[in-house]
Amino acid sequence: MPNRRRNANGNGRRKRAPRSPLANFTTIRAAMAAGTVLALFFLLSTRLLPAKISLEPGMVADHTVIAPRSVTYTDTQATDERRQLARESVPNVYNAVPEAGKIVEQTINDVFDVARAVREERLSAVEADGEAPPPDPEALAAEIRQQIELALSDSTIELLATASLSTLDRLRRDAQALGTAQMQGALHDDTGDLQKAAEAVRQAAAELPLTAPYRAMVADIAATSLRPNLRYDEPKTMAERNAKAAAVEPVTRKIQAGDIVVAAGETVTGRHIDIFQALGLMTPTVDWSQALGLLLLLSALVMGLGGYVRRFAPDVWADQRRTGLICAALVLATAGFRLALQWSIYGAITLGISTALAMMVAMLLGTRLAVVFSAALGLLAGIVATGSDARLVIATILCSAFAAFMVASSGGRSFTIARAAGLVGLGNAVIYLIASEVFGLTLSPVQIVGAALAGLIAASLAVVAVMALERVVGVVTNLRLLELANPNEPILHRLLTEAPGSYQSSVMVANLAEPAAEEIGADALLVRTAAMYHDIGKLKRPYFFIENQFGAENPHEKLKPHLSALTLMAHVKDGWELAREIGLPSQVAEIIRQHHGTSIATYPYHLAVQQDGEKNVNEADYRYPGPKPRSREAGLLMLADAVEAAARTLVNPTHDQIEDLVDRIIRGKMDDGQLDESPLTFADLRTIRNSFVSTLHGMFHQRLKYPDQEEEDEEEAPAPVAAQRGAPAG
Repeated sequence: MPNRRRNANGNGRRKRAPRSPLANFTTIRAAMAAGTVLALFFLLSTRLLPAKISLEPGMVADHTVIAPRSVTYTDTQATDERRQLARESVPNVYNAVPEAGKIVEQTINDVFDVARAVREERLSAVEADGEAPPPDPEALAAEIRQQIELALSDSTIELLATASLSTLDRLRRDAQALGTAQMQGALHDDTGDLQKAAEAVRQAAAELPLTAPYRAMVADIAATSLRPNLRYDEPKTMAERNAKAAAVEPVTRKIQAGDIVVAAGETVTGRHIDIFQALGLMTPTVDWSQALGLLLLLSALVMGLGGYVRRFAPDVWADQRRTGLICAALVLATAGFRLALQWSIYGAITLGISTALAMMVAMLLGTRLAVVFSAALGLLAGIVATGSDARLVIATILCSAFAAFMVASSGGRSFTIARAAGLVGLGNAVIYLIASEVFGLTLSPVQIVGAALAGLIAASLAVVAVMALERVVGVVTNLRLLELANPNEPILHRLLTEAPGSYQSSVMVANLAEPAAEEIGADALLVRTAAMYHDIGKLKRPYFFIENQFGAENPHEKLKPHLSALTLMAHVKDGWELAREIGLPSQVAEIIRQHHGTSIATYPYHLAVQQDGEKNVNEADYRYPGPKPRSREAGLLMLADAVEAAARTLVNPTHDQIEDLVDRIIRGKMDDGQLDESPLTFADLRTIRNSFVSTLHGMFHQRLKYPDQEEEDEEEAPAPVAAQRGAPAG
């Protein structure tokens, strides 16, 4: 049945399975990295063609060679001399032979034990055969020599064969004492220590109260038994000498641009060759190994930066536009560095380009990433610079990082472009000047002023770039947040006119949350902006929320509790969808989505329990869909929203009432697990609690009641708003 095999497309061919999102994601990131590396390599490829110098040591230079740039080179001859001296300063390394003393003692004992054993064996044979002649001393001596491993003198062997056994015991003790005494000292195996020790034994034996033959015998046995107790370790010695030599810093010298390296008619030396190599003048054509090295270096730089982004900035890594921005910034920086080479104030222009891009990255993608990006800019500046100027590398990194921190530290409402521009300009000039002094280089006044002006211009360009790119890249900056917090924004204006109660509630939540965010170090501007937008979902059914009813009929009175709860909880989803529809930053949209977490809609739930009984009510049907807050800002806003809604039920509260209310709300959210996924710490919660209490005191600006006044006001207090049929403002 061929027709049954045909696919829906009617061509009978099997449709290719679509590629997985992960494969597509990886392919795109790999393509972006490869494209960036190739673009950088193309921009830097001109440095692969240095001019050739064909000179060798001993040759006479046929023309004068002048250094085209300043460079630090290594004087190999002076370095080798210093390293050789370092090797010679390391003494030989020896390993102790702890068993040497025991060996000497055992060797001496073996000599006397062999002599005794041989003699006793012969005597036993004579005694067994009464007619046998006594042992022949020469035969005994020959047998003793055969069994003893030491090369003892004939006289010593003869005395071992003829001396009485008691005499041998005494001589044994004397030999042991002499040998042990010498083994207490250091006896190296590669020096004359053994000969000196043997001579010392003979001198000490000469003082013994023995006859001359016996003194010679004792000295012979003790001296011959001596062993080295320190063994030379050649591998370790060589390793330590090599390590000592390697620790010697290369002897470096500097040559400035315009200095004469070698004059015409001068004999070329190793020093000249060192300078030529440092300047890259010995390579006549493209050095493919250098090209490969450059390609690998750029690949490592791009992959290293990408690895950091993937590990420490996953939100940037997941967004193709943001990773593309980083790649484009690297290429743009390198192109700018290359173009700047044609001007004498190349260094100042380089600092201006790098600080502008670092500030742009800081405002769009974060300060941490901007600091790491600054390091990449410094490396690229060094590669582009003539002679790989280390001074410029350091200055670029420090100036760019400083600019990134300046944007972060000045990013609040008091931030002004003039202030940032001034500080960055001053920082550029000072850091560039200090870096030059460290390397013994001088800066002209034009270069210093140029660095300062470049910083001033860079700050302005960075702000313009951020304003143009933030929506394209899909990030939220402080400038964007300030713009969104403007009450004239269309959606906020709608909230004010269509749901005025919810708008006023949002303002109160913002006033409550912002100072708490500042105190715990969270993003206060993001918190305030998100607070202004967190209830925009109520625009769909504003009259379903009690703060917008103003005494009108409450629609919840005609609804069953479950339907009432669904209507109330829908404002979170409606707000999230509206935020995406109008293009709010994802950070704000996610806070809108998370600001109730999976909390329970309390009033409809309790009403359902009263009507149907707790066993017949599924609590999950009355919980918000979530997710729970996943950031400090979202967790803080949840608490502020709940506290503000509950605080509006208070009438002339006392200090204790306000504290009890805040404590009860925070404890309730914690017990319900709503803060489980938020990085808020207990210390943060204590700070938030104190901030809420302080702010609420300011909101309830009437004279606070004291405990003894509560009874007087009890009868005057109206019923709490929460007792009405409707939903809290949150």
